[in-house]
Amino acid sequence: MKLSDLRSQCLGILLKEGIERPYYTIDLILSKTLGIERALLIAKDDMEIPTQKCVGILSMAEKRARRIPLSYIIGEAEFYGRPFEVGEGCLIPRPETELLVEEMLRACPEASRFADWCTGSGCIGITMILENDDLSGYGVDSSETALRWAVLNAKKYNLESKFKLILNSDPSLCNIGHESLDFIVANPPYIPSHEIEGLMPDVRDNEPLEALDGGEEGIDVYSLLFSGLPKFLKTGGILGFEIAGDEQAKLLMSIAPQDLVLMNKIFDYNGILRHLTWKKTVQ
Repeated sequence: MKLSDLRSQCLGILLKEGIERPYYTIDLILSKTLGIERALLIAKDDMEIPTQKCVGILSMAEKRARRIPLSYIIGEAEFYGRPFEVGEGCLIPRPETELLVEEMLRACPEASRFADWCTGSGCIGITMILENDDLSGYGVDSSETALRWAVLNAKKYNLESKFKLILNSDPSLCNIGHESLDFIVANPPYIPSHEIEGLMPDVRDNEPLEALDGGEEGIDVYSLLFSGLPKFLKTGGILGFEIAGDEQAKLLMSIAPQDLVLMNKIFDYNGILRHLTWKKTVQ
């Protein structure tokens, strides 16, 4: 089958189901599967695609038509300009999380040791190290499935020795030295339980619930982290959280421990309050 015919068939599958950005989706699938840059696909219309490849690509289009996330289908997601391997059981990186990386790099230029809590794919922690070669740290997550993806990504960027992974969620059970970290960054589950049903089917039906559901008010995990993380920070160390907006920010500021002073509020591309940072003070 010619590439142009294959592309048309795939587009038909997506258009029938009303899938968003169908042309981009199919071109990305074709590019990744055939090893051709997206910009060059238009010049390959007459290229003959082997039957086995066609079957595989059409199958990928069918999966997307069933609302399976594109990143799961192609096996990777871009974060901070780099590809990270992702799949079932792993939260897909979001562009707004890149703002938290930028803020922590700006706020902690002299840092050497950190932790990335609820690390998932490891994209935050690994990016930190790739952007600042002086850094090393821990990636902590309660999901063994998610950490398998973090292992793959640490290997992908040859960072196994600089990014140590810990299967856990409770700070009281983590073997990290007290006052040993310059900063801690966390993107915990923060969606209130009653809002899960209203999420896009792509997210609600495919991404791991434990990485999304933050309890009744969306702050269950934050409460646990507030109670245990400050002890790992040096005096003057920074704690950075991704959050779900202004109302959740007010809740978090009301339960933050006294040894943490609010430093900064970071808004995302849509003007939504998306990140908060605190500094540990002397008691």
